Amino acid sequence: MSPPLGVAVGVDVATVSRIAAVAERRAKFLQRIYTERERQRCEGHPERLATRWAAKEAVKKLLGSLGEYPLPLYKEIEVVNRRGGAPTLLVRGVDRGIALTLSHERDTAIAVAVLVGSSDALAAPVQPDVVLPARPDDAHKGTFGTVVVVAGAYGFTGAAYLSAMGAARGGAGLIHLCVPQAIYPVLATKCIEVMAHPLPDAGRGTFGSDSLAELQRSHLPRADAAVIGPGLGQSQETRDAVVALLRGLPCPTVVDADGLNIAAAADVDWRAAGQPVVLTPHPAEMARLTGTDTQRVQGDRSGTAQRYAQRHGVVVVLKGAGTVVAAPDGRIHTDNHKGVVALASGGTGDVLAGLCGAFLGSGMDAFDAAVAAVTVHAEAGAAVQRERGRAGALASDVLEALPAAQERVRRAVERRG
Repeated sequence: MSPPLGVAVGVDVATVSRIAAVAERRAKFLQRIYTERERQRCEGHPERLATRWAAKEAVKKLLGSLGEYPLPLYKEIEVVNRRGGAPTLLVRGVDRGIALTLSHERDTAIAVAVLVGSSDALAAPVQPDVVLPARPDDAHKGTFGTVVVVAGAYGFTGAAYLSAMGAARGGAGLIHLCVPQAIYPVLATKCIEVMAHPLPDAGRGTFGSDSLAELQRSHLPRADAAVIGPGLGQSQETRDAVVALLRGLPCPTVVDADGLNIAAAADVDWRAAGQPVVLTPHPAEMARLTGTDTQRVQGDRSGTAQRYAQRHGVVVVLKGAGTVVAAPDGRIHTDNHKGVVALASGGTGDVLAGLCGAFLGSGMDAFDAAVAAVTVHAEAGAAVQRERGRAGALASDVLEALPAAQERVRRAVERRG
C-alpha cells in the first residue's frame, strides 16, 4: 500500500550483531558513519548503533524517493536525543521535519522515517546566511517595491520578458518593463501582469540616448530597484547610453548580460555609480570584467568573485555550479544546491536577474538580496529537474516554480528562526 499523497516514508531493518561485528572489526567504521555525539551515546550499546544505522538508511531511502541528489553521507545524517522527547533527525545540520521512530527486539533494529507534506521538502538545506524579505499580512503592492527593468532589443524580446517576470514571480509589488519602441507591441501583448513602456528609439529597435532621456524622466524616479542589461544588445548607441546610465544610478541596481559586457568594455567605475550594485555574470562575463579568461575564473571562482567585489565595491553573483555571491565587505556565500543541470538553459539567468531585482526593491541589503535570489532560483531549478528531468527544462518552467520554491525556503527560514 502506498503512503498518502504528500507523505514520504523510509524504512530500514538492521541486524544488531552484524553492526557490532563491523564496528569491532573495522577501526574507521564508527568515525565514518556516526557523529561524535552519536558515538558517545552508543558506546557500550550495540543496539543503539544498529538503530542509528537503520535510521540513516531510512532517511536515505526517503530523500531518494523525493529525487534529492546527491544524497547526504551517513555522517551528515544525525540522530539527536532530546531530553524527555523523541529522537530528532538532523540532515546536514538542519532539522527538515522528518519524524523518526526507532525500535529493537533481540537482534533486530528497525527505523521508520516519515516526512509529512513532502512537497515542501527542500533540495538542499537553507544555509545560515539566507534571509528573505518580510511579507506582512497587512501589506499592499507598494510595500514590496517598484522595479524598473531596462531590457530588450529587436530580436531579443525573450530576455526582457523573462527578467520582468522574474521580478514579478519574486514578489515585487510593481514592475515597469522599459523597452525600445520597436519591440513594445510584442512585450505589451506578452506581459499582462507587468507594465510595459515604450522608450523612443527612432526606429532602431535598440536602447539609445533618446531612450535614456525618457527613462530618466518618466520611470527611474519611481524605482526602488532597477535591472539593467538583459537582451539590450551592444550597438554603439546602446553602449553610450548604458555607460551614461551606469555612471549615475538613481537606485539600487542589478546589472546583467549586455549591461555587464558594455561595462567591461568601458571599464565603468562602479564606486562612482552612487548606489548598491549587484552584478550577475556567468564565467565568460566575469572573465571580461576582470580582463582574464574563463579558465582562470573557473579555477578560482570564490577568489575571483571576492577580489572583484572588494576592489570595486559591488556584490558579485558568479553563476554556475555552486554559484558564488561575494560582497565588498568580504562576506561570501556559495550555494549548496548540487547537480541542478536543469538551470543550464538559455534565459534562466534573465530570470535570476529579475528575481534579484525584486528582493533588492523590497529594501534588502544587496548581499542578502543576492543570496536570497540565488537560493530561491536554485531551489526552483531543482524542483523543475525533479518533475521534468535534467534535460529540456525551459526558463519559463523556472518562472512557474519560483513562488513555491520561495515559500519552501521561507518556511525553512522561519523554522530556523
